[in-house]
Order: sequence, then structure tokens, then C-alpha cells
Amino acid sequence: MQITVCEFPNEASRHESAWTELVRFLQARPTDVVVLPEMPFCDWRMFMTKTIDPAVWEAALDAHDATIARFAALQTTLVLASRPVQIHGKRLNQAFCWTPDGGYRGAHAKYYLPDEPDGWEATWFAQGDRQFAPIAVGPLTVGFQLCTELLFTEPAREIGRSGAHLIAAPRATSGHRRWPMAACMAAVMSGCFVASANRRSYDSETFAGRSWLVSPEGEMLGETSADMPFLTVEIALEEATRAKSTYPRNLPVP
Repeated sequence: MQITVCEFPNEASRHESAWTELVRFLQARPTDVVVLPEMPFCDWRMFMTKTIDPAVWEAALDAHDATIARFAALQTTLVLASRPVQIHGKRLNQAFCWTPDGGYRGAHAKYYLPDEPDGWEATWFAQGDRQFAPIAVGPLTVGFQLCTELLFTEPAREIGRSGAHLIAAPRATSGHRRWPMAACMAAVMSGCFVASANRRSYDSETFAGRSWLVSPEGEMLGETSADMPFLTVEIALEEATRAKSTYPRNLPVP
């Protein structure tokens, strides 16, 4: 199975050109799974204020609706990311999968929400349920840990014990070393591949890019850069299945 992790620019003015580049890249290098960053199609600066402007919120929803409607152009079997949604009056950061046949399918809503100047997420969003159960999409079983959630090891362990092959971890993060360390630890805890995609800032140093694919043993299989914002790696799902029966995943749960 081919998995592609993508950087995507934070600045809305760069989104269209980045989308065009991604479509061109995938036309030349077909892939099975595309992993995009956290809420990739709106500018994160909206979450850096505690003032919730309904017009700004609606624009973020519309931007995601519009780009998800174009996903068929990626010519892939599966897209994994997160997006803002409003359900029963609650604003949520919802992980999702998209397939050509089934379209959009919502999954886990972000549970661990920071609230600080880099993102007043607990102000903008309601807390999702603490449910990290993976979902099956064809031969692939995938769980989600959205950004900050990657720093908590118990969800990774739960996802792995539920039989997942892959943890998708869309991010909007700095370049602090905690993030690659967390991705590797999630892989070791779960026995899953971990595909983590990040935003990149060009007008500031807020978001560092660097998207990764990590093996079930915590080995970095590849990393993007500003010069190479898309990376495709071939994986074998059987490797994740075998990893579940090996150390430390085979230790009994207290």
C-alpha cells in the first residue's frame, strides 16, 4: 500500500497553488492513501483569537466543503485529515476519511484541546468524546490522534489493541522535538504505522512543516520538507499485524 503524507501551507493565499501542486504530484505518482494536516483549508490565525466571529467560522466550514468536493482530482482511494464541523450546535474538530465511492465519513472528534495563544482551541471547539476506536476502510483499519492527542500514549495503545494498521495524526505544530518523538512513541505503543501531516508557515515561524511516516517499530521511513512537501512510502499492512504480537505490545494490560 502506498501512503502519501503532505505538508500544506497555513496561509490561505497559498492554498490554491499548493492544491495544484498536490494534484500534479499525485498524477505523476499514484497513491492509495493521502494524509493531510489538521483542518488544512482554513488559516489557523482565526484560532489565535478568543473572539469567535460567526462569519469567520462559516468561511472555514465553506472552505473545507469546497475543497473536499474536489478530492476526486487526487485520484486516490482514501484521504485522511480533520476539519471543522458544527453538529447539534457544537463546533468540533472532526477527523474524517474520504473515499471516491463513500464520500465523506466523520470519525473521532478531537478530545485533548489546548487553550493558549498559539490556538484557543478549547474556546473555539467543544470537546469530543474520549473515543479513539479505529475505523475500517477496505483492507485498512485506521485510528486518529489529532495533533496534541499524539502526545498522549494511552490512545495509541488503545488504537493498536483494537487492531489498527495505521494511526493518522494530522497536525498544526512547531518544530519542537516533542513531535517526532511522540510520533515514534505512538508507533511503538500501538504497533501501527503512524502517518503525521503538518502545516507549514511561510509568513511566520508558527508551523514547521515536516510530515512523517513512521514504522511500527518507531523508525522514521521518510520526512517532507519545504522543497519536498509531499512524500510517498510503500508499506505492508502485514507488518503492523505482526507487530501486535511482539514486544512491548504483547505485554499484558494491568
